[in-house]
Amino acid sequence: MPFIPRQVKPPARLPITCKVPEETARVLKHYAEFLDSTQEYVIVETLRLAFRRDKEFQAWLATTHPETRLTERDALPRPTDQRRSTRATRPHDSSGER
Repeated sequence: MPFIPRQVKPPARLPITCKVPEETARVLKHYAEFLDSTQEYVIVETLRLAFRRDKEFQAWLATTHPETRLTERDALPRPTDQRRSTRATRPHDSSGER
């Protein structure tokens, strides 16, 4: 038995490329800044949320691609992010600065 737990290795990642409207890219950048996260994180979590909530997609996936399963991480609800709730209660600065 090891003295310390083994390091958890992140899942394999594949690069994808897509083009989005300028306004969407701008809002994505701002949302990532708001969450103090990367744009990649926002995109991945948004897709997971869509996959998890879209029951029609899940049914379609099960019938057309039965070999593809949503992982537990995709299928389970995410815990609430405590940083977001604290940030939302912070007074708004009308100057636009953070």
